[in-house]
Amino acid sequence: MATASEKEKEMSGTAVQHHDDDLRDPDAAVQLAHDEDEAHYSPWSWSMFRLYLVLSCAYLCGCLNGFDGSLMGGLNGMSSYLRTFNMSVSGSSTGLVFAMYNIGSVAAVFFTGPVNDYYGRRWGMFTGALIAIVGTIVQATSYSREQFLGGRFVLGFGVSFCCVSAPCYVSEMAHPRWRGTLTGLYNCTWYIGSIVASWVVYGCSFIQGNDGWRIPVWCQLISSGFVCIFVLWLPESPRWLMAQDRHEHAVAVLAKYHGEGNSYHPLVILQMKEMANQISSEASDKKWYDYHELWNTHSARRRLIGVLGMAVFGQISGNSLSSYYMVNMLKSAGITEEHKVLALNGINPALSFLGAITGARMTDVVGRRPLLLYTVVFSSICFAIITGTSKLATDDPTQSAAANTTIAFIFIFGIVFSFGWTPLQSMYIAECLPTATRAKGTAVGNLASSAASVVLQYSSGPAFEKIGYYFYIVFVFWDLIEAAVIYFYFPETKGRTLEELEEVFSAPNPVKKSLEKRSAQTVLNTVGLADEKAPGRKIRCDGHNPCAACVAADSDCTYGSEANSRGKSELILESVMRLERSLQDIHASISLPRHPTLPPINISQPPRASFSGSPLADQLYHSAAIPSPYHAQQITHVEPETIEAENLENAVLETWHTSTTEAVLSWTHFQTFPSLRDDYISVFQLEQSRAPLAIQPHFTVFPYLTPDEIDQILESFSQNINFWYPTTSLEQMKNTRRMMLSGSSEILNSPGPDSVLTLLIMALGCASQTCAGLFPYRPPHPSSHTSGHARSRTLATIFFSLALSRIYVAHTSPSSTSTHCLFFTAIYFAYLRRPLQAWEYISSAATKCMLFLSYPLTSSTSNGDMERIRRIFWACYVLESDYLAELSSLPLSGIARIESSVPLPGATPGVEYKTHEDDTENDRSSCYFLACISMRRLLNRVHQLLYARDVGAGNDRAKFPFVVAELSAQLEEWRDVLPSVFKFEVAPLGKGIDHTTDAHSLKSGSRISDMLSSADEGSRAGAQTSEDSRRGFLRQRYLTCRSVIYRPYLMWMLNGGSMSITIETSTPLQSIPSPVSARGGHNSVSSPVATTPSDVSGNTRSHQGLDMLKHTKACLDACLLHILNLRGFAQTVMVDTWICSLAMAGAMLVLLAAIRIPSLRGLIGPEVLAAGDHLTNLLEEWQRVLGDPRSPSVDQSIRMIGEADRFIKEVYGHHKHHETSPAVETSNNEQI
Repeated sequence: MATASEKEKEMSGTAVQHHDDDLRDPDAAVQLAHDEDEAHYSPWSWSMFRLYLVLSCAYLCGCLNGFDGSLMGGLNGMSSYLRTFNMSVSGSSTGLVFAMYNIGSVAAVFFTGPVNDYYGRRWGMFTGALIAIVGTIVQATSYSREQFLGGRFVLGFGVSFCCVSAPCYVSEMAHPRWRGTLTGLYNCTWYIGSIVASWVVYGCSFIQGNDGWRIPVWCQLISSGFVCIFVLWLPESPRWLMAQDRHEHAVAVLAKYHGEGNSYHPLVILQMKEMANQISSEASDKKWYDYHELWNTHSARRRLIGVLGMAVFGQISGNSLSSYYMVNMLKSAGITEEHKVLALNGINPALSFLGAITGARMTDVVGRRPLLLYTVVFSSICFAIITGTSKLATDDPTQSAAANTTIAFIFIFGIVFSFGWTPLQSMYIAECLPTATRAKGTAVGNLASSAASVVLQYSSGPAFEKIGYYFYIVFVFWDLIEAAVIYFYFPETKGRTLEELEEVFSAPNPVKKSLEKRSAQTVLNTVGLADEKAPGRKIRCDGHNPCAACVAADSDCTYGSEANSRGKSELILESVMRLERSLQDIHASISLPRHPTLPPINISQPPRASFSGSPLADQLYHSAAIPSPYHAQQITHVEPETIEAENLENAVLETWHTSTTEAVLSWTHFQTFPSLRDDYISVFQLEQSRAPLAIQPHFTVFPYLTPDEIDQILESFSQNINFWYPTTSLEQMKNTRRMMLSGSSEILNSPGPDSVLTLLIMALGCASQTCAGLFPYRPPHPSSHTSGHARSRTLATIFFSLALSRIYVAHTSPSSTSTHCLFFTAIYFAYLRRPLQAWEYISSAATKCMLFLSYPLTSSTSNGDMERIRRIFWACYVLESDYLAELSSLPLSGIARIESSVPLPGATPGVEYKTHEDDTENDRSSCYFLACISMRRLLNRVHQLLYARDVGAGNDRAKFPFVVAELSAQLEEWRDVLPSVFKFEVAPLGKGIDHTTDAHSLKSGSRISDMLSSADEGSRAGAQTSEDSRRGFLRQRYLTCRSVIYRPYLMWMLNGGSMSITIETSTPLQSIPSPVSARGGHNSVSSPVATTPSDVSGNTRSHQGLDMLKHTKACLDACLLHILNLRGFAQTVMVDTWICSLAMAGAMLVLLAAIRIPSLRGLIGPEVLAAGDHLTNLLEEWQRVLGDPRSPSVDQSIRMIGEADRFIKEVYGHHKHHETSPAVETSNNEQI
């Protein structure tokens, strides 16, 4: 039996596979970068506040370091401290006490890197804080200078760990959009510790005796104590996790803190792909002694210059004087009164803190280099002024103006230095280093920093004692030297991810390269496509002519022209083309002659996972047919010759296929449930017997709407109908608004189809408003959707009645607009849940589309008209196929037989067809439409390959395992090419539910959201958005396809296949893994083959038995997930309520059939007990919201769902009551 960790690894392995796959398509890499750049980011989201909370613990390490800086400067001004250790304000003994802290830091350098690399950033911070606590205790209890020096050494040793771990952690955890700000804030917290220390010292200066200086020392325990307590509760750095080959954990951390909980967020995917290419699990960070990667390449040496320069300059620019030697500086200005000195010592870090906070934000605004250059030059000027004023104040004590000027510029220097240098000291070092050397490089930087600090601190005491204020002149000239070094050797790191900085440091001139704008080629270089050129298609430009992106793409600059609207679509178009070739191979394979015997088959061959071809031809020459699980005599026989070869080429969903809900109901397994069949009336008869649609062709008053109300209705139409089916151009939308504002006379008196189209757009806009607010799922309330939705429904009825009274204009007018009218009429009938009328108008619109595609309208017809016809054609194709999926006897319009010859939307060069004002929304709508088309085509191929009457492979146990494996691979590739905004997750069954929960509690609808948190994945980040609804709809299509693909396994098991399956050892059925994983994708298991026990050995039979059960479970899981993930998605409610009700009834029937079989019952979890109530609540709510008259076929589906649910609970509950364990045990070679 697999352990829990093994199961978790198997579960997460598929989830992370998508992120780990290399980007080998330059177009995909560029598009991913655009997705990341265009995504909306807010610093005020819930996930960002969680990130702030996590980083705050690391910030405490900065407080710990800053506390000591001001503590010792303050203690040096307290007479009780000086008396205890017999020291003076300045001199070598004071310098040694100050320097001992840094000596301890130096001693720790060669321990900090290995601890961080081996055990992670969190354990580095914990180790440092723990050692700092020991050092604090030693200091606070000191009575001799030697003990105090020992405590200072131990404290410095521990803080060195924190100073390596914390900045690495913050830079690696920080959100890339605000990395400069968030990482800069780490060093700013130095001042928090400094402020606290200064004022604690000031307050304690009024305490007589040794307690006056001991209490401030004890206070050092506060920040280190908090770090020790909380740091191990933090998530580990994702980059450290990647370096340890823990990719699934890295994805989880990035999704939670950077991706709003979505592991398919473009920022998460981009970072994972860049890290996967840049971070090696075999790098030198795995060897504690190996530091050679810090200098072994040109890139490493240029990085090291930045690290050492920043570390040294950050300590010897004069800043340490204002912390450790503030007392001396004030004394040189003529201020000697103890309490005044300590008060000014407390004010200085407070002002510097304000400057540091402002500077941290500016790092992401003006960049790193400008801040460093401007502030170091200004620091030089400050020291020049301080030198002069100090001389005046010292030479003439009556010169109060000179003394005040000195104090003012000491504070100004502190503010300016803090503005530019404090945020960057730790940040720039961390940014200069790659993940493999970040900990060791930071440790080396700390070594250099501590060494420079030791020299300066030890020498500053004697220098002040010997030469006084002339010591400032050293920093006047040194700061100018620093400015020159920074200008020539410090590259800019703003605007790139940590991994993308490799491109900068690898350049011959890193400074020059860093000043170039990040381009498409940057992403290609980072993900390992350095030899590829960015695609020549249009990409978003940055305003420079020629812009950096277009130069990298080797294309003409497109700034000022239309933004890219093809990038995401091209990926889907390309995958659709590859899908065609692969499915043609499958069709050729299963059409081969049949033979009565099956030769041995290599079961270890994995399924094909690309669109380039199929491995099935060599495997499928022979077959052994098995019976279908339905009554063959109930379905009229169709000769195989009538199914033409081009049906697969054209993705035709042939009539009389055997995967409808009515076909499932005819399975012999439902003979024991007579109430399901006896009361069933065919859908066609139910709909045919309905009362005619009551319309009111004439209204005394045309609906009056304000301009705002018209805009709201049109916006609802645009965000719903015209997003799902982007057929209406912006010009048509503007014309509709103009006609509505003109009043009823222009609309009702217009002889052409434009007025009918206006009425239909308004009707559909109002209808879509009635479907608002149904997602995410909430338990129905009788008072909901009453006032506003009732008015919208009334307006929709009025507009549609007016349109229907004039629909003859559309029937008699040969134009793209008239075709549009017929299509929208079909959509409205779908909204009314009248499938026969919807079918009639779908066929009419499809017929006109085929006419116009065969005979172009006129020579003056615009490309826009032809593109509109093509889009309507594809929308009709999707809807017709959806209806045929449940009413297989409907006659074909013929649209599917020519679809392979009609260009997909957006595939015609030079044709620009805008349906939305916003370019991003226009892109997304086109991509969504293509995704729906490609899924519908795949579904049609699935039905044709597996369920076509007499020739479908679903009834042939020798063929279907390979066909299923191939189709499953195509399904996963469809999912992989979805744009990031439509990426969805499928939570595995059992997530969020206790499998020991009793049936009574599971029946409650309130438990639904607890069972499948991912169904409402946007709820973690706040209110649900239209993107969440669209992702949810695509997920439902995916689960539908998956359940249909794997259904042949279930059919085989239901027809006695389970009797030939053997399992060698005791195996709990619910522990059998399903190909539906945390990602919802297939895994790379061997293709299963169904054989009889006599065909193969016992071990092979056992392996095959588990394979068959696993894939049967895939079908059952997909059915159950399809049910439990259903929500009030706007498109489902508006267009697919009727279809959805039948599909859900079919899914319940499949689960009922399986649950009757003892060998399959254990594959179904207790979530099934909540499925029926969940569906009933949803469908009843939709029926009520959509209004009267209710659909009789939907009501019948609700009744069937209720009946099936009752039987499921009876069968499941009865057997669970008699079982002692959910596992079904089998012994060696025992049949299940």
